[in-house]
Amino acid sequence: MKKIYITILFLAGIIYSCNDLDEVIYTYTDQNAFVTQDNAIEAVNGIYQPLHSVSARAIFYLNDMTTDACFKKEMDTELLNELKMSDNGDVANSWLGYYQMVGRANIAIDNIPTIPDERFVAAKPAKNRLIAEAHFMRAFAYYQLTDLFYTVPLIVNSKIAVDTKIPPSSIEDIEQQIEYDLLMAKNSLPQDYGTTADAGRPTLGATYGMLCRLYMRAAGRTRLNGGDATAKWQSALHYANEVLTLRDKGVYSLQPKVWNVFDPSKDETLYNNEILFAVRSRKDLPNGSSDIGMNFTPWNYDMGWDLFSVPLELAWKFDKADQRFTELLVTNFKNVYDEPIYYRIPASIEEVGKVYALNVPSAGERTLELDAAYTKKYKYLRPGSYNYNTNNNMVILRLADIILCKAEILNELNGPSQDALNLVNNIRERAFQNTTHNLQLINYTSKEGLRSAICDERLFELNNEGSRRPDLIRMGLWKNRMDGYIAQIKTKSEWRKQNSTDPNADFSSEWKVYPNDLKENDIRRYFPVPKRESDLNPALLNCRTFTK
Repeated sequence: MKKIYITILFLAGIIYSCNDLDEVIYTYTDQNAFVTQDNAIEAVNGIYQPLHSVSARAIFYLNDMTTDACFKKEMDTELLNELKMSDNGDVANSWLGYYQMVGRANIAIDNIPTIPDERFVAAKPAKNRLIAEAHFMRAFAYYQLTDLFYTVPLIVNSKIAVDTKIPPSSIEDIEQQIEYDLLMAKNSLPQDYGTTADAGRPTLGATYGMLCRLYMRAAGRTRLNGGDATAKWQSALHYANEVLTLRDKGVYSLQPKVWNVFDPSKDETLYNNEILFAVRSRKDLPNGSSDIGMNFTPWNYDMGWDLFSVPLELAWKFDKADQRFTELLVTNFKNVYDEPIYYRIPASIEEVGKVYALNVPSAGERTLELDAAYTKKYKYLRPGSYNYNTNNNMVILRLADIILCKAEILNELNGPSQDALNLVNNIRERAFQNTTHNLQLINYTSKEGLRSAICDERLFELNNEGSRRPDLIRMGLWKNRMDGYIAQIKTKSEWRKQNSTDPNADFSSEWKVYPNDLKENDIRRYFPVPKRESDLNPALLNCRTFTK
């Protein structure tokens, strides 16, 4: 055989660890690539390197902005612009980033077992743990790829030539591989690493959480296809319970207030134990930091880039006593550059356009109307510094998510029950800091009714955390929620016209840019493979071939 040269780009240490890291390129041949324990550590650390590129922006563009959870005017993802998606940079970056993880995980899984056990010392990560991390990350990458593209080529051999034209595998085959990798990972991953230096590495709880989500996704698809999903829901329930058992042991807990989950200002919240798995960012580490905190805030508020905002339609849904509204949403602010200028959202859909009409300047002050609100889940802490290294987590999986998952699972298995409502209310009691806003079982007489309520609760709790589009697909509510969202945008434009002082004003373009032909089995629920990939391999045009 010819000598194979493998070049892997990664960091000398986990990309979000607390050590001072430098970017290093390791070039190995098939004769020296995997000889020592350090070689194994380097290979596994390299799997994590693409995480920032797929999570700082792309995950929000593709999973939130395509839904009722996130807004930015005239973006292709917000408008479900099918014609532009195959050329969309975030779609392409996601495909590339996750396949980079797959390729690097394959190399690690294929080669680390060949290193003699005696070359691994106890002071450094164990051989089995490193292999488990690689299995988890391969599973994670394929889970994300199938969430985005539905079916993709399944590659689990590092020796396959990069120019091999592989067709997409079935969703069942890919999920079987994801299941296998996660089951392999759970056998050797720890409950925790005992140090923040390893924060961001997968744990046993993260593996349980991903298994829960995997079985839920398969169960939702089976239900929508008219099949019996009972066994899959029961498997999902088993792993939701495994996470909650870890909670009962003190490994995880709901934070007392929802802001504590996201507060980037101190270590006790940055490393809070509600988080099961997150892409970490440290402001003091150039190689371990992302600019995620700059993306969710306008320039005239705290000097961010205003890439993602919260639709007015969502802001209006919140109960004003909900701390997810009062603590996590920005609905009014003062211009940081111009003292007399203030901004606020309209109080309701009927008030759209009235901020200008009712504005009465006092001492030179002006109030201007916002067309969106903003989330503080990724609060930027360095306004005015022009330093874009932020301290924000991109939370992939947290305990509140799993609690709501268990409520959904119980409802799918048994219909509305007090046990399911108690789980939802567990989340609501934190949000309202009381029990007076709890859901009541008497109000839910059907599985469909409670499913809809849980879907809404997930929107309130998990908006702009990269999960909304997959949630809507799994629950069979994608068309329902998207039709409702677009209808609200139309109604909003009509109120804007009615409240305008210009009799010739026409705001119909605000809603006419959205599609009016969504279908239950719509191809737009998923993304087309990037054109650069399908040009090389036309078989990839079949990735979105599905029954429902």
